Amino acid sequence: MNKLISWTSVFLASLFAMQSYGAGTGAGTTISNTASVSYEVGGATVNADSDPVTITVQELINVTIISQDSGNVSVSSPETGAKLKFQVTNTGNGDEAFIFNQVGLGNTAANRFEAIPSKIYIDDGDGVFDPSIDVEYDNSAPTSIAPDDSITIWVTSDIPDSLNNNDTSQVQVSASSKTFSDDGQDSPNAGDVVTGGGTSSTDAVYGSAAANADDTATFVVSAIEVSIVKGIISITDQFGTSQPVPGAEVVYSLTVTVTGTGDAESVTVTDSLPDELRLKDSAAGIITVDGVDLTAVGNDDDATYDANTNTVTVVLGTVTAGSADSIISFTTEIQ
Repeated sequence: MNKLISWTSVFLASLFAMQSYGAGTGAGTTISNTASVSYEVGGATVNADSDPVTITVQELINVTIISQDSGNVSVSSPETGAKLKFQVTNTGNGDEAFIFNQVGLGNTAANRFEAIPSKIYIDDGDGVFDPSIDVEYDNSAPTSIAPDDSITIWVTSDIPDSLNNNDTSQVQVSASSKTFSDDGQDSPNAGDVVTGGGTSSTDAVYGSAAANADDTATFVVSAIEVSIVKGIISITDQFGTSQPVPGAEVVYSLTVTVTGTGDAESVTVTDSLPDELRLKDSAAGIITVDGVDLTAVGNDDDATYDANTNTVTVVLGTVTAGSADSIISFTTEIQ
């Protein structure tokens, strides 16, 4: 009878533990419960309880690292501190610190150059890279991440000189458990243990999802630079002078220049006008592109004006570096 009660207790404790996981029962959590049995003797009901069975949840170390760049990241040649964005999530059940490493995977058929690893920064929470605010990550004293929490890191690399347009280089970024690294286990297997190395002096167990994880992102060299300059050609008021008063017409010019080597594809110019300005004659107005007058109404040519958003848009398409500047002009009215 006692043996039955004991095994029942173990089973119930295990079942309770499995049902409690969800995002992971926290390391150091004590799971304790008892089982009971009832029986009748001489018409009386008798209850008996098992001794409590207690287990302490050990730390299971897991991590994920995922690139946050939606596609290849454009860089110049040369460039210092080209950045890639990654999210690191502690998917384990205890506080854990991770060591980050970056490796350039260049000089292969798919990668034409080697990006030179530089520094890693922790984002301050705004999602915008600013090395004067974002703190440089120190692998000798890495930041501890709570279970299910994430941090964003910026991984920077230097891009060599004399590269060609569209040359690419993959950069692999890995996150490895500091606990296992400190224990000398740089390549552990699932289920390996660091005795007493976990949260609350529990054992640290290497997870099946890996306590070491990595992801890659790709730099692509853009030897083309597209610039735009906006200027005022003229101001004409209703009194025949050039005062910028309500009712005056202001003619703007947009100059698009493409330098470098190769082609810039899908070049699109957008000018969102402030509320104080409107395109003259609205959708019936004229937008001049390289000396050709185009109607501002949509869907009939490459120039449009959206009165709802007060936006002028011109599609220039593919422009070869070194070709003549594209000149766009249009007339607005001050409201």
